[in-house]
Amino acid sequence: MAYREVSVIEIKEVLRLWLAGHSLREVTRLAGLDRKTVRRYVQAAQAAGVAREGGDGQLTDEVLGAVVAVVRPDRPRGNGASWEAIAAQRERIQAWLKQDLTLAKIHMLLGRRGVVVPYRTLHRFA
Repeated sequence: MAYREVSVIEIKEVLRLWLAGHSLREVTRLAGLDRKTVRRYVQAAQAAGVAREGGDGQLTDEVLGAVVAVVRPDRPRGNGASWEAIAAQRERIQAWLKQDLTLAKIHMLLGRRGVVVPYRTLHRFA
């Protein structure tokens, strides 16, 4: 399966199915997710104090927030390495934009200077 971000509602549904007594394989089939993903969500819920015998009343916002924090941690700095590489070239990029260079041309010029970043990141930056 390809990577896709799972919403909090889908995480809650996975945990609800598991708490209802379904096996990990059944939850995988019913939710349409990868078995490793389902296992990771269940393990995170167990670490947050969810017991299989406790029923779905345990799935409070606090518990779901704890599960989401474990399985989808935020970036500590907010932006990745590509963004930092572009930020170091901010003045140069602004000068090129004032000269009416296209982003495609700026992307190529940055690459020539050893700053290899995705075009989409450059587009968001500009």
